[in-house]
Amino acid sequence: MKNRPTIHPIIFIIAITLIFSSCSELGSTKITPTAVDPTATSIPLKEITLCTADEPETLFYYGEQSKGAELIFQAIYDGPFDMVDYLPVPVILEKMPNASDGSVSYVPVGVNGGDLIIDVNGNITNLAAGVRLFPRGCQSLDCAVTWDGVSQLQMDQLTLVYTIKDGVRWSDGENVKATDSQYSYRLAADLQNTGYEEIIDQIVDYQVLDDRNVKVTTLPGLITSDYTLFFFTPLPQHIWSSYAPVDLAVADVAAKLPIGWGPFKITAWQSGESITLEKNDYYFRVLEGYPALDKIEIKFLEAGASAKDLIEKSGCVVVDDSLITGAESTELTSLQSDPAYRVDIVPGANWEVLLFGITPASYDDGYYPFGSDRPDLLSDVNIRNAIRQCLDLNTIIGQQGVVGNDQPFAYFPYDPQDSSISSETRTYDPVSASAVLDAAGWKDYDSNPATPRVAYGVANVPDGTTFSLNLFTSTSVQNTRIAETIQSSLSACGIQTTVNAMPLTELYASGSEGVLFGRKFDLALISWKVSDTLPCELFESEEIPSEANYWIGVNDGGGNISGYQNSEFDTLCAVARFGSTAPAAALDKQIQAGKILEQETPFISLFFDAKTYVAGSKLCFSGEKNAESYPYSSMEYWDFRDTCN
Repeated sequence: MKNRPTIHPIIFIIAITLIFSSCSELGSTKITPTAVDPTATSIPLKEITLCTADEPETLFYYGEQSKGAELIFQAIYDGPFDMVDYLPVPVILEKMPNASDGSVSYVPVGVNGGDLIIDVNGNITNLAAGVRLFPRGCQSLDCAVTWDGVSQLQMDQLTLVYTIKDGVRWSDGENVKATDSQYSYRLAADLQNTGYEEIIDQIVDYQVLDDRNVKVTTLPGLITSDYTLFFFTPLPQHIWSSYAPVDLAVADVAAKLPIGWGPFKITAWQSGESITLEKNDYYFRVLEGYPALDKIEIKFLEAGASAKDLIEKSGCVVVDDSLITGAESTELTSLQSDPAYRVDIVPGANWEVLLFGITPASYDDGYYPFGSDRPDLLSDVNIRNAIRQCLDLNTIIGQQGVVGNDQPFAYFPYDPQDSSISSETRTYDPVSASAVLDAAGWKDYDSNPATPRVAYGVANVPDGTTFSLNLFTSTSVQNTRIAETIQSSLSACGIQTTVNAMPLTELYASGSEGVLFGRKFDLALISWKVSDTLPCELFESEEIPSEANYWIGVNDGGGNISGYQNSEFDTLCAVARFGSTAPAAALDKQIQAGKILEQETPFISLFFDAKTYVAGSKLCFSGEKNAESYPYSSMEYWDFRDTCN
């Protein structure tokens, strides 16, 4: 289920996601649940208990949401889109909008100075001289223009038509209609702090064509491949419209027992104890046999007990990630080899990465190594790759017990298709690394790895400079342990490392005085929060924080704290984000951009943290682990089987 936007300030990645749909009453027969003969032999109900630590505070769709609310939403709202392998899959829509059948089109309109448009960076702005934009008929950066403020100008408005599948119904039997999606859009526009403000500002018209079709028109200039953003999740207008928008946040029909169209419906919420989900007899896939389960009891427990005890003593059939801590890694390893249990591990949202301080801020006015500037230790890609070869990443990862994805490809939580890259520098080989360092002029004159190498004939580095690096990280137990392992690994290659563990408030301090945003580090070991929106902008040249951009970058918060610059990468990232009209084409650009990062090594991608789920061995989840919200995005498929595949 792709639905709610997640907003991360400055260095965190913006991943906005919306939701949507509508369905027609016309031409479809209303389903009446079949009455059960009380004298017939009853088939035992398939029931499970899912245990979690995350009880939601509210289930109002536009309210303050939590992981617990998202879990429930996966059960009652199926889709409207799922994200699988970084591509959208329509769930309650007939298809993804596309240009071939006219459901995606660009309509030319005249624009004048002062009109609201969207520029090439996706920013809403008033048209004025100097604004760079996509003119009429242009959908790529190579034909973008900078307006002179005088010439007559036409731009294209993106229009999207979304068609809801026939037969999608609310759990009370009413059809999901296009008007429900329009109602959702208007409701979001009426409320504050929903997270959808930017998307709403980009839309100029949200039109109902008929019971099953919605037409969305955006401001001129928008070029995008993410059509999931502009379809708002249908909400039950026939129930909610009798309430004022501000009252819905506390109304039981919206905040406690909302209806949906998904495989399950909410039948009870005992605060502090449980939420009961039962099979939705009006689910649009019920004739296919889904959902396979009849009832799911969501049980709220405090963390602390082992996963095994939760299953054996507390009646849990599924143990949610919120009840599993890193301290239980030994137990999880044991459970993985026990046929009575299933342990599913997928990448989480936290990306552990070691950044190189390639270009310190002191270089911005020119590089002078004989003054106060740090010697240019890290601009040579061969040196950065040698450092990667010096690191015993398997040991680093092994210390974490359980991780979601070790040594991932660039910034991808899941390995994308065609991401393979042949690179000897990804392997642990301190002997080869030492040879590279020696050839570059970093000499080990005393043959003592405990003392740092010394520069002799190294480009841009004064002779006699010792290879000594400062590594900055947080004071967390995990990061300090990793930093110490990095320090030990680099020492074996003759690179001296000083670990500086700082409180997060100091580490992430803004402006020129900050270690990270002020670009004052040699190495930085940090955790970034990543969502389904791939964060190539973190390494765009324009996002290098500097005095010229007030230390916040140009458009996306100044995340390129390493000072990495590559024009080919910049182009690929920009096209992926704002210059593609097809999701697959945008993903291909992201993969190409990722390959450049793998070759040039502005950072070393260590691992993503783990989301871990434990279940009894007879309960099977869907096999598609590369879905954004696995395993809850496919709850309709959960079933008891002798074997899972």
